Amino acid sequence: MEIEVIYDCGRLEFVHPLKLKHDHIRLVVEVPDEEIISTSYSSYDFPSELLGQAQVMLSKLEAIRNASLLSDEELPELTPKQLQHIEAFELRAQLRTEQGRQI
Repeated sequence: MEIEVIYDCGRLEFVHPLKLKHDHIRLVVEVPDEEIISTSYSSYDFPSELLGQAQVMLSKLEAIRNASLLSDEELPELTPKQLQHIEAFELRAQLRTEQGRQI
């Protein structure tokens, strides 16, 4: 349904009174291009400092993604603590599998 409204300092007023079922509804409003002062509207209008920080983070992420992986020969030896953690995770996985069979 097309309804005529008047924009008045941030408020939309119906030209003809209209009673709606709900207090809050989403509407689409068509505004003539000649009535818009700025056409470069962006919902992501962030301060330049924040955009700079985001660019630094993006660069770091790209560097991580593009880094070459070490071959098996180049990897350092696992420490006893790392081996203990790996064994603990394997044991937990086995216990979960066994518990799943029992159910």
